[in-house]
Amino acid sequence: MKINILLFSLCIFQCDGENYFGNMDTKENWIARLYKDKLQSYSKASRPVLDPSHSTTVHFGMALNKVNVDDHAQTLSVNAWSIMSWRDEHLRWDPKEYMNIDQMHFDEQDIWVPDIKVFNTDESFDVHPFGEVPILVDHDGRTHWFPPTHIRVPCDLDLSSWPSDEHECVIRMGSWTHRGEQLDTQLLKHNGTAVSLDVYEKNNRWELVKVEGKRQEITLNDEDTYYEIDFHFTLRRRARTQAIYITQSTLAMVVVVLASYCLPLRLYHTRIVMHLFPLAVLIGCFFTLFTVLPANGGPVPLIVRYYSGTIVLTSISLLSTIFLTTQACCFSSSYSSSSKRLARIVASTPGLRNVIHGTYNQLDSELGEELEETRAQPSTSQQPSTATDGGQSGIAAHTVRRIINFLLFLLFTIAFCVDYTVLRSVA
Repeated sequence: MKINILLFSLCIFQCDGENYFGNMDTKENWIARLYKDKLQSYSKASRPVLDPSHSTTVHFGMALNKVNVDDHAQTLSVNAWSIMSWRDEHLRWDPKEYMNIDQMHFDEQDIWVPDIKVFNTDESFDVHPFGEVPILVDHDGRTHWFPPTHIRVPCDLDLSSWPSDEHECVIRMGSWTHRGEQLDTQLLKHNGTAVSLDVYEKNNRWELVKVEGKRQEITLNDEDTYYEIDFHFTLRRRARTQAIYITQSTLAMVVVVLASYCLPLRLYHTRIVMHLFPLAVLIGCFFTLFTVLPANGGPVPLIVRYYSGTIVLTSISLLSTIFLTTQACCFSSSYSSSSKRLARIVASTPGLRNVIHGTYNQLDSELGEELEETRAQPSTSQQPSTATDGGQSGIAAHTVRRIINFLLFLLFTIAFCVDYTVLRSVA
């Protein structure tokens, strides 16, 4: 009894398995049959229209993935998925005749695809930006193609506002051979725009401010009309680190230079060092810019002008400080050397030393009496001596140098503030 039940189960499984695999084999056969029927007399060299006088409309869009700008090469690189759709009148069928198959994939090499190329590509050896992927075709001839796309185009960078610069780059695409009445390129709108940012990955160095697609009509020789799709990319550099590095370092050096004017004029070496150190740092930062900024024929960046102006102002301030401190040291050194020479002469002459000692004691007593009389009754008139005139002239010269030092401090403070205002406008 058990043997009969087992044999009956095997028979049922065999019958069901043959039906199942038979159905699978039948569906694959129908797909192969449909593929063969549609491509039997298909020509991919001609446009997919039954009437050659009709135009083929291609809707074109883009789903951005990555965007980057190369400063030194001055190029824009875009990784995306292109979105194209058109109607192929040769690829139509009735699903009822092919086991209800309403969609099918065709290889790119087997059917017609629009010859859309990048007109301003930087890849001179290859203007075809699309990868090879299958094409999805509906039973009514609607064709959808989503190839991965890599585009690199030249972009003229204006670095005058570096590192807060903003640039606009354009990608120009269109049919390479077909005129407008043959192939009409239209923008494929997705949420009101031809460019989708659903799969976009943000760049740490560049901020995508705006991207938009525009359809342009170009007429050549006043006869032939062509349509192209232009994608405009507006990008802004993310330069917070560079801006802080530039502003804080230069501001610190300027403060050190201005602080040197608050020191006494006799501190010659200290004032000079407080100029030489900031000057060396500014020159080092200036040469560092040459390794960061690309060499192009555009306008000179304002940051380069700022560093040049700051270096020139610091150099002029250094020369002014050398002149002032040299004059002060020469005056004090000449006065000190004269005093030392007179002391040596007095010390080497015994008789003169005794005379001067007695005279000094007499003058000391007389000066004490005169001081008491002055306190008791101030005199209305005074007869200046030669020594008093010399002291007053020395004091006057020292006062003039202090006034000049203060005026130089004000002058360079104003100049550095103006220069720093230019820096803040770009950083």
